[in-house]
Amino acid sequence: MPELSALAKRVKAYRKNIKKSQFELSNEIGISTEELSLIEREKANPTLNTMQKIAAHMGITVSELLETEVQ
Repeated sequence: MPELSALAKRVKAYRKNIKKSQFELSNEIGISTEELSLIEREKANPTLNTMQKIAAHMGITVSELLETEVQ
């Protein structure tokens, strides 16, 4: 699914940009480190609630989080 790939790349790039470990970022977002790892590796299909938490932390919308084309 292209959306999962976009999500994975965007989350991983964001985490590296803010220089946080998966443990640190997952604690800030309120999800498990395992779930964040699975998302970054395209192995998870996160719930809407999880995507909302991630998007809110990043300061973007869920739509932007899943966006597959650069505007």
